[in-house]
Amino acid sequence: MKDQSLILYTGEKMKIGYLKNLGRHELEQAAGKWQTLHKDEKVSLEPVLYDEIEVKIQNNELDAVLVNSRHTIYQQLATYPVDEVALVALVQAGNFNKYQQTVEVSDLKNLPCIMVAGVEEEKSEYHYLKDVLQVDSDLLAVETLGEAILMVESGSGYLIMNEKTATHIEDDQVQKLFLLRDGKQLTEEYAFIAKPEDQRVEELSKILKEDSN
Repeated sequence: MKDQSLILYTGEKMKIGYLKNLGRHELEQAAGKWQTLHKDEKVSLEPVLYDEIEVKIQNNELDAVLVNSRHTIYQQLATYPVDEVALVALVQAGNFNKYQQTVEVSDLKNLPCIMVAGVEEEKSEYHYLKDVLQVDSDLLAVETLGEAILMVESGSGYLIMNEKTATHIEDDQVQKLFLLRDGKQLTEEYAFIAKPEDQRVEELSKILKEDSN
């Protein structure tokens, strides 16, 4: 059955969206492997807003979107789990012992948490930080990751990223600390949102999962 469904898509393009703050590095690697396995099919990647996900998938503008868990229930869409990733706090170097590896989220409550979001993304990012991660700090919105890093460097706030995307930030003025709540590592779940029983998305999620481990 799986082979038959793949034959139907021969020569087509699989359209994958991703939330901008997740980045596309791992997705590009998975897309490359997909195209090696399926010579006649290309994969296109595009950043999307959280509020666009359901409409774009239902209208067939996208086949799937890679998200971090927002506890959103989609009545007509399915979730394809990919990975669970540790969260880190990026703080100004020198504020903590340089050998320190972890920080309690409660120890950061007097420092603003920097939220990277355009105007149209602020609502969903606010929900993620306040309701899903339950951050106590005041939120400070900036539009780009570059601005956020400058604010971290100056000690104006801290930035939460997952361990994978944080590896791409190399800056000796920034310290990365694993983020804990009551001694337990905070994590976020990666998953694809797509129509139910889409075997191509299921296969792509397995490729991405293998790359993650």
